[in-house]
Amino acid sequence: MHCSSRLSRRGWFLFFLIWSVSFLLHFFWEMIQVPFFTGMMEASHGAVVWLCTRAAIGDANIALFAYGIAAAATKDGFWIQGRWRRHVLGVYFATGLLITIVFEAWATGAGQRWSYNDSMPLLPFIGTGIAPLVQWIIVPTVSLFGLRWLYRGWLDLRRQGGDYSRQ
Repeated sequence: MHCSSRLSRRGWFLFFLIWSVSFLLHFFWEMIQVPFFTGMMEASHGAVVWLCTRAAIGDANIALFAYGIAAAATKDGFWIQGRWRRHVLGVYFATGLLITIVFEAWATGAGQRWSYNDSMPLLPFIGTGIAPLVQWIIVPTVSLFGLRWLYRGWLDLRRQGGDYSRQ
């Protein structure tokens, strides 16, 4: 029973790390790509921050879902700490890219959630913005390396007894 609670704690901590690191990095990216969206440059700072926060929440949820799909494909919820295999990363990135393409196409089309201005480069045929696709490649790559570093550090501290005062 003690072992299962430890695994549960590890799992919840990893869940928290995946979501929070993804959120912070995606929020930064969302703020950077503001000029590519119609009406954002004219909006108040508070409105832009709120819209970027909502977008980053969605991005973090996509990252968490993509991690879960990769974990299910490998039957290893803690694949971040081991040796990364191409097919695991492929599943992770393909899941995120597919969701991003579908959601962006819907949001700029039938959903009418937002629109791109003329400076946004578009993917041919479906019209999805290139910046959100590049976002899904760059931000998750940085996230995975950051997550791995943070998670391994947390595991090392736990193995040492969690005495943070000696650090």
